[in-house]
Amino acid sequence: MPPTADLALAENVPLDGLAAQALENLVNQFARPLDFLRELVQNSIDAGSPRVEVWLAWVSDATGPDGVLEIHVDDWGEGMDEEIIDKQLTRLFSSTKEDDLTKIGKFGIGFTSIFAIRPEAVLLRTGRHGESWELLFHPDRSFDKVRLHEPVAGTRITLFKRMADAEVDAFVRESRWVLRFWCEHSNTPVLFEDRTRRQAPVGTEVADPFAAFQDAAPAPTAGGPEAVNGPMQVEADLSIEHVADGVQVVVGYAPRPRYGFYNGGLTLMSTENEDALGPHVHRLRHLSFKVKCDTLEHTLTRDNVLQDTHWEQAMAVLVQASELLQVALVERTGQAVTSGEDLGRWHRYLAAECRARALHTQVEQARTSPLLRDHLGRPLSLDQLEAAHQEHGATLLHPGAGPLADALSGRGVALLDDDPDLRDLLDATWRTPFFSLRLTRRRVVRADEIYVLPQAVPIAAQGRQERQLVERAQALIQQSVGGRLDLRIAEFPGGADEALVVEGSEGEGVFRRAGRRWRWLPGLLHRRTLLLNRHHPYLLSQVVLAGERPQVAALALAHALLDAEGVEGEATFRSLADAAWETLPPATGSR
Repeated sequence: MPPTADLALAENVPLDGLAAQALENLVNQFARPLDFLRELVQNSIDAGSPRVEVWLAWVSDATGPDGVLEIHVDDWGEGMDEEIIDKQLTRLFSSTKEDDLTKIGKFGIGFTSIFAIRPEAVLLRTGRHGESWELLFHPDRSFDKVRLHEPVAGTRITLFKRMADAEVDAFVRESRWVLRFWCEHSNTPVLFEDRTRRQAPVGTEVADPFAAFQDAAPAPTAGGPEAVNGPMQVEADLSIEHVADGVQVVVGYAPRPRYGFYNGGLTLMSTENEDALGPHVHRLRHLSFKVKCDTLEHTLTRDNVLQDTHWEQAMAVLVQASELLQVALVERTGQAVTSGEDLGRWHRYLAAECRARALHTQVEQARTSPLLRDHLGRPLSLDQLEAAHQEHGATLLHPGAGPLADALSGRGVALLDDDPDLRDLLDATWRTPFFSLRLTRRRVVRADEIYVLPQAVPIAAQGRQERQLVERAQALIQQSVGGRLDLRIAEFPGGADEALVVEGSEGEGVFRRAGRRWRWLPGLLHRRTLLLNRHHPYLLSQVVLAGERPQVAALALAHALLDAEGVEGEATFRSLADAAWETLPPATGSR
């Protein structure tokens, strides 16, 4: 029997307490014990194996519910000779990969992780340069080394783990999940097979459960091995692939962004933690992506990707891909608009892009492509939205079924159905006017907060003082500030709770509540109509005053109308006063 050696130090040098603790830390270096499978697959790939096969077998005890689970990892790579075994496999922090940037396991510590599941034994068979070896590792991490006479191609590693029959299925499921997670896009085929239910029970005469291990593998399942690795994809509502400078990127929009980095298709990191984005966090945090590059590396603690020059080059390709994705998002949203598809998710992604990278100002197509629909299903672009906002002083929401909505729709006014995702997009695409002294938000209101459908009161139905008051006020306004307008008395739907005055065109029927957005430019205004709320308390008080002081009442009403229109000032007030007392003839029949 050959001498027993220690896994960490050759020639049976005993470990002191510090070294033992260091080795224990390396054994348990991963969050999940089964992550050791990734390390073995990685070693096989680095050894040049054309494929890696992982399969599990189960040998049950005939006398009880327990048995032995076998975890096999087989490759057909370059294998190991005695020198590699003695100087690298069984020594920590030594690896032939240190100068090869195409191999990501540079620390020589991954093999120790096989002991994380506390196996009863680990059997390794390997061959290279015409020599073949078998190593049997014990639970205390010591090992026996035997030279084999029969040749071994590549490396075969088998872990033996005693467990109850009821635990096997869960172990198989977790093994499959771990392999898929770490090897999902491996350039080298990685196969997994569950053979745990194809083993015959061991007879009672077999005392050693490991005696069942033979070179001949158990019969495979009917379905055969399954491929663990597959093409680069992200779970997203919209994604694109982009390849440049040796970097492959798949990037898309998903409800929960996730970020993945791969070397040779093996997972370096797959996380939702934004720390993985480094300085790109504000621009890319809303995207889901996978970046595959053979020069990427993980940190020594394996909790992040090394953000070096290779990482920056890969991120530059990711940024290029994300810009192409923006164009794809605009196109896809346009298709959803015209097809009648629900726009919620597309508006969420557009809003995120506008906030992160100002898509609405950086991508030309975003201004002219249909990205919204009004309540009638008519396509609407951002340029059209902004033009409507300028015209109305706000973005208008549908006020509910009724005559006002029908009248506005008949005039071609875009009314939007209220929706939180739409509001998010409207807010994200707002650009504060250049001349504004502070940041503002888009004004989004129901159409009935701006527009109203009043009913004009015929002259025959008006009182004499009421009619003469309006006539005098109109004469004062025209004489003092110019403009072509007509004052009318009307019944408002809201009665006394409505505004004093609304403006519009008498032939259109829909009137706009007056506001400081409008300016009177003498001699330049088109003819328009101001409707006075017959039941407004201020107008009623001036009608009463007109019975005693008609000039004063007309002056006060004209002043109030100009103030409501937003053109009141000292000069305007003086002009009104002069017109009232110097040029306005005395009223007749006012009493």
